[in-house]
Amino acid sequence: MKMDDRDLYRRIRDDLQELLARAYPAYSDEGEQQFAPNYWRKFPTTYAQRLRTVIHESVAESLCPGLMKRIRSTSQSERHRALTEYRKLVDQLLTEEPRHAANALAFVAISLTTYLENLFVKRQALMREVAAKYDLWPVNLGLRSKIIKGDRKHQLRRLTFARNYLTQLGLNSDCDFPTAQESGAEPMSPFKLAAQDLYVFMLLEKDSKLKWNELNAWEKKLRALHAPMTRKRALAWWKVAKTYVDERWETARSEFTPLIKHLGLKLGNKTPYESSIKSRVVDNDLKDAFIGLAQPDL
Repeated sequence: MKMDDRDLYRRIRDDLQELLARAYPAYSDEGEQQFAPNYWRKFPTTYAQRLRTVIHESVAESLCPGLMKRIRSTSQSERHRALTEYRKLVDQLLTEEPRHAANALAFVAISLTTYLENLFVKRQALMREVAAKYDLWPVNLGLRSKIIKGDRKHQLRRLTFARNYLTQLGLNSDCDFPTAQESGAEPMSPFKLAAQDLYVFMLLEKDSKLKWNELNAWEKKLRALHAPMTRKRALAWWKVAKTYVDERWETARSEFTPLIKHLGLKLGNKTPYESSIKSRVVDNDLKDAFIGLAQPDL
């Protein structure tokens, strides 16, 4: 009850990202490699290789309490048996955990989509207001098989419902949020992905229910901006966005790692060199990608 909506959103998002990492442990590594093909000459060590070559105490204890103590035993025979047991448990983990995580993600996605459908029945005006700002929306579809003239044919279920549902929602009638990258499509530049994340974050923060006297200086400037971001308003949006990005550069530098690697750069110890990297990452490429999201002026 002490958490506001934004804190709940961040907690749920982090948990879903954890499930994704467990379903496909090399997901983040492969993503960064696509963003920085010239930075890594060979594919980095995978999650499975790390577990098999380096024994982490927390992992060993989660697999079997007391296992790490036996691995560190002075008895060679006991140590050998414990290492053999650890390898078997790791193989089992690498087989079962991705299956469980992927199932959990699918279950959560289907459930959340159903919640949105039910909310539209109960709170139509609210959901129309929300859906108007998006150009993509989740709908539960199904697939059924039919034997037609001896051949098996696949037909989509709930297709008519989906069309009517999205139309009645008023989807994309007043879109503010940029379209997310389509699954399976050519990967976008990390700067465009970062710009989209930044813009969506700003839109969500701008729509917060905090009272004016509860806002900090940055949030007040954000609240004063007019949405959506158009080409005439883009520089004003970027000015506010840069205040937030500068703060994240100082407090959460790791968030910029894919962008730095994409440019083939590497942070050094000298302040002038670091400032020149920040200028390229933030003031040039990220700024251009962010302003590129602006909609045409009417």
